[in-house]
Amino acid sequence: MRYLIMASLLIAALVLSPVNISAQACDSVSIQVTAEIATDPGYEGLYKYTFSGYWQAAEPGAGVNVSYFLFSLGAECPCLCDSSYSEIYFPKTAGTSSGIHDPGGQPCEAKFVGSLLCEGKQGVTTDNVVNFEAQIRDCEPGASGTGEWIFYSTMAPLPWAEYPNAIIIKHGGTHCTGDLSGQLPDCFECSEVSTEEGSWGSIKTIYR
Repeated sequence: MRYLIMASLLIAALVLSPVNISAQACDSVSIQVTAEIATDPGYEGLYKYTFSGYWQAAEPGAGVNVSYFLFSLGAECPCLCDSSYSEIYFPKTAGTSSGIHDPGGQPCEAKFVGSLLCEGKQGVTTDNVVNFEAQIRDCEPGASGTGEWIFYSTMAPLPWAEYPNAIIIKHGGTHCTGDLSGQLPDCFECSEVSTEEGSWGSIKTIYR
């Protein structure tokens, strides 16, 4: 059994090595993802995945802001985008981070919307990614800051692991990458989603 677990982790590490644009490493990134059974109203019983941590995409005072965060779920995920096997849900506000008021430059809370991109983001990566896009109104994420982003899934987590270059941050007109650690959904354990009345399969079109 121990060898089977080690083999599974090795396969996961290989599969979850992202195929990205040619981008430099961010100045500093420390973001982890954790998984737990959700108790949040409307999502009870699903797996809740929470990304949280710190980033510095550019030097302080560089005058650039962050547009989005991409977190890779791997180049190959046979279960991920087949609704027979998995469902992923994002709350209306899928993330928050420190931000900067424009104009004025005062601290504020930036908000993000989430989406699943099964074929990656054009010109950026071909991986399956969760995309957290900043709702740029009067508050933007700065070149550095702290944040938390979430999604819910029917898919159980893998054991804790390290994922090199699994984070892509768009800041200004460029991108940078960082390493991710923690628990991501198991894209290879395909358990069919129930479609009985009242199940998650029957209300998958509801947007919260």
